[in-house]
Amino acid sequence: MTGLTIAIRVVHLGTSLLLAGVFTFLLLVVSPASRTAKAEARASSDHLDGVLLRLATGCLLVMLISGALGLWFQLATATGRPLLQALTLADLQNILSGTQYGRVWIIRMALMVLLAGFLWFRDAAGERKDWWALRLEGTALGVGLLMTQAWMGHSATGEGLTLAYQVLADGLHLLAGSIWLGGLPLLLYMLSWALRRDDLGAEAMAAEATRRFSTLAFVSVGVLLITGAANAWQLVGTIPALVGTPYGRLLLLKIGLLLPLFSLAALNLWREIPHLTPAVHEPGRQDIRQSLQRLRRNVGGELLVGSLILLIVGALGVLPPAYHDQPTWPFSFRLSWEATKDVPGVRTSVAIGLQLSMFGFFVALLAVITRIRYWYGIVAAGLLAVGVGLSVWLPKLAIDAYPTTYLRPAIPYNTLSIANGLHLYGEHCAVCHGVAGYGDGPAAPGLRPPPADLTARHTADHTAGDIFWWLTHGKPGTTMPGFAMQLSEEDRWDLINFVRALSAAEQARVLGPQLGNNPWLVAPDFTYTTRLGDARALKDHRGREQVLLVFFTLPDSLPRMAQLRESYPQIRVLGVEVLGIPLQNGTTSEAMVTRLEMPFPIVTDGAEETAAAYTLFRRSFGPEGSQPDPPIPPHVEFLIDRPGYLRARWIPQEATGWTEDGQLLSAIEQLNQEKFDVPAPDLHVH
Repeated sequence: MTGLTIAIRVVHLGTSLLLAGVFTFLLLVVSPASRTAKAEARASSDHLDGVLLRLATGCLLVMLISGALGLWFQLATATGRPLLQALTLADLQNILSGTQYGRVWIIRMALMVLLAGFLWFRDAAGERKDWWALRLEGTALGVGLLMTQAWMGHSATGEGLTLAYQVLADGLHLLAGSIWLGGLPLLLYMLSWALRRDDLGAEAMAAEATRRFSTLAFVSVGVLLITGAANAWQLVGTIPALVGTPYGRLLLLKIGLLLPLFSLAALNLWREIPHLTPAVHEPGRQDIRQSLQRLRRNVGGELLVGSLILLIVGALGVLPPAYHDQPTWPFSFRLSWEATKDVPGVRTSVAIGLQLSMFGFFVALLAVITRIRYWYGIVAAGLLAVGVGLSVWLPKLAIDAYPTTYLRPAIPYNTLSIANGLHLYGEHCAVCHGVAGYGDGPAAPGLRPPPADLTARHTADHTAGDIFWWLTHGKPGTTMPGFAMQLSEEDRWDLINFVRALSAAEQARVLGPQLGNNPWLVAPDFTYTTRLGDARALKDHRGREQVLLVFFTLPDSLPRMAQLRESYPQIRVLGVEVLGIPLQNGTTSEAMVTRLEMPFPIVTDGAEETAAAYTLFRRSFGPEGSQPDPPIPPHVEFLIDRPGYLRARWIPQEATGWTEDGQLLSAIEQLNQEKFDVPAPDLHVH
């Protein structure tokens, strides 16, 4: 059924483009061209007007049929039933009144009925002003029909300003396509009509029409390029999505077909049309028919390539946008400045290669603009310099890549996933990589090469998809095996989340009671339930307020909890929520937590995994915190800013810190005064 759906979309879109193209061609090309031609050619323009309006009637009829079929197929897709069983009155009512697709479909059907009424009275225009009025109304309805299709496609999936931006860009893209691609078959017909008449007046009219159409087409191509880039940015977004998804690869094929299309259009604009233009003023030239024949051939080529592009657009409409699909990286390498910038010689090669490439590019560009003597050779030399420059610096940035390199994690970066990853790490990984991840496990001395240090900075140079590939298939060149048979896909993502947290914990040794300069450490999300039964998540506080996480044990933390009880009203006024989370250390019983009376929420459900994940960040430069696997302190607090980054940490065993009056309040006020220009933390690791 997918093939039929694509065919229906192609027919409907093609006739929509042609219908809008008919009216814009009549108003902007045929009518002005007829005024510059001889009287007999102006009379013939009435014949063209009638032919094109009959073509518009046929397009409208096909649109009505294909629109009804499209609704039927959409109904079958939405209900999951075969076509013959899907067409029920109840389901039809639901899709028409309960979905955006149905509501837009009704609007478009109403516009088609109005346009059908206009076409019925197309011969009723007696005076010239009536002629213009009817055709302007037809143009408005045809363009409206075309642009409402933007509300039925991928561009209508956004919200707010994004929705308006996407729909506007898609609508303008369709309008520009109708003026250019929808006008090509009409121009082809007009050129054939002029050649069949063998009349200098008709040829002059065709020449003028071609000149005007080329101007419109030039503007339309510019609009197509701008709006196409805007749509691609929203629906694709990244290079991996462009080359690694079916949608992205079809889009690349569409872009590739635009090259010969632009080449034919440029050939007409710069070579054939300059020969035709004198025909308007000197109709006696003998080479006009030959120019018209060459032009007709080129326009036919444009129309053929445009039809192939239309088929691709129809297929794109039934595929999920690349931005929402999982990319499969097709190359064995990728380019990364972050991973290679500290390799000896890389910075020098990049500096030299970039300068050489830029020099060659600007030399070639200058030669094209100035058209100086031997400019072809200068352009070739400039392009050669660009190629040599690229060969100098691009290979230096290449690192290994795998099909899953840009795979988006299926499991979010949260404490439940990290806690499960901690358990799996102890079972499968610690024997080689060590309890703390330094690559010093019991089996490490006998392994060559030695296991990787999972806490080192180079870990961040690899994507989550790289690590997923190694966990699944093993790491090439090492003794690390794959775990596809032992671990489920979810378990492998949990391990990746834990490794990311383990690496971040090593870098978090610098945290202390004073605020760090730059937010970089993402606070893992978690869901929790309080003693009052309120269920929330840490991400619910993002953008609204700061959060002070207080991990406590009883009775050790009682003095600090009493202090927080007293200062909580003042803390709350400053826009901070306090969450108390009990540490499971064997001394803190559920009854003790129940009897603890606090004005701020005490977490019950979700406390165990949250404590397991956040106590990874206990590593510090203190006497105990500097150990490879330091003991879990009985009390630790974290201050999280409004965007969701860990900004400060206080371990009472290491410093008086926030027990002193004013230190915590000072840190809170400092965060309140910050102007955040960092992106909100992603819910998945990369």
